[in-house]
Amino acid sequence: MRGFLLSLAIILTLGVVAPQVVPAPAGALTVSASASALQDQVPKDLNVDINVNRGGGGNWYKSPVWIAIGAIAAVVVLLLLVMIARGGGGTTIVKD
Repeated sequence: MRGFLLSLAIILTLGVVAPQVVPAPAGALTVSASASALQDQVPKDLNVDINVNRGGGGNWYKSPVWIAIGAIAAVVVLLLLVMIARGGGGTTIVKD
C-alpha cells in the first residue's frame, strides 16, 4: 500500500511539473510571411493607451502556478491523512 501511494504521488508530481509540448500550427509560415509584409507598411495613426491601474488586484486564484501549488498541497494533506488513519509507528520489541 505504501508503494502504491508513493507511486501515485510521483505520477501526480510529474504530471504537474512536466513541460507540455505544443505543436506548431499548419499555417505558421503563412502568418510569418504576412506579418513581414505588414511591417513594410507605415501606420497613419497609432493610438497607444497604457492603463497601469487595472483595479481590483486581479484574479490570483486563476493563475496556473497557484493551481499547481494547491494541487500539490492537497496531495500532501491526503497522504498525511492516510498515514494518520493507518496508525503507523508503534513500538517494535526485539528480543535478544
